[in-house]
Amino acid sequence: MQTWKALEAWDKAAPLDRLQGSLELRLAILYAKDPKTGGDFKEIDLLGRQVERFARVGHYQQSGKASDLNPNLNARNEVAHRPGRRKNWFNEKQIDKIREAFTAANFDYQRRWYEMRNQRTRMILKSRQIGATWYFAREALLDAIDTGRNQLFLSASKRQSLVFRGYILELAQSAADVKLTGENIVLGNGAELTFLGTNYRTAQGYHGNLYFDEFFWVNQFEKINKVARAMSTQKVYRKTYTSTPSAQSHEAYPCGPGKRTTKSARRNNARSLI
Repeated sequence: MQTWKALEAWDKAAPLDRLQGSLELRLAILYAKDPKTGGDFKEIDLLGRQVERFARVGHYQQSGKASDLNPNLNARNEVAHRPGRRKNWFNEKQIDKIREAFTAANFDYQRRWYEMRNQRTRMILKSRQIGATWYFAREALLDAIDTGRNQLFLSASKRQSLVFRGYILELAQSAADVKLTGENIVLGNGAELTFLGTNYRTAQGYHGNLYFDEFFWVNQFEKINKVARAMSTQKVYRKTYTSTPSAQSHEAYPCGPGKRTTKSARRNNARSLI
């Protein structure tokens, strides 16, 4: 140990190098921890953003450009040379604020939903007024910002699907001071958020992550679901079904949580009762 210390001149390491080493060690510990708590995921997200800041400092030390230290300077210069601001655009600082607001407001069961976000299919049977529409609207906005994937919201009526839109607008405005526009919202990175009613004749031709709200209460579920599944056929996309309980006679009942028991269904789908 003393030999390594002498050869690598640990005592001469700059404060920034020591901080980076400590940060890497802490991240390695958190990544290896299983299971992780909600606090662990929040700390990983926080430390990951700190790694990015250290990288900016390193670029700045090499180039001396203030824009390497603060990328927002480039954005300000771009705005100064454009006739208007970019529509539905989030800069890095605004994205951080949205992520922080999203994470801080979630309950434990919503954190569980987030942990399962990469499942190809999530089917959630829930109680009323637990914030499911609110949560999934916010999750979808963050995913659209991070990945550029389209987000599709399917509800019993077009008016009901626009409830998702209201929650999305509220998060963007309150957390990042960005006013999103458009009935179907197209973000600056190209991701489109589309709000649909359950008319299987008109809800076709779209592709993206699907959020099917209150599927136990829609008429002609089998026809609508056939269209809905096609929207997320590509492996890059995922489907989320949420609903309060309905009657056993409803067409969706055989698809409900706990009803499919094949190995492939258990492997590819995540179902929960909340």
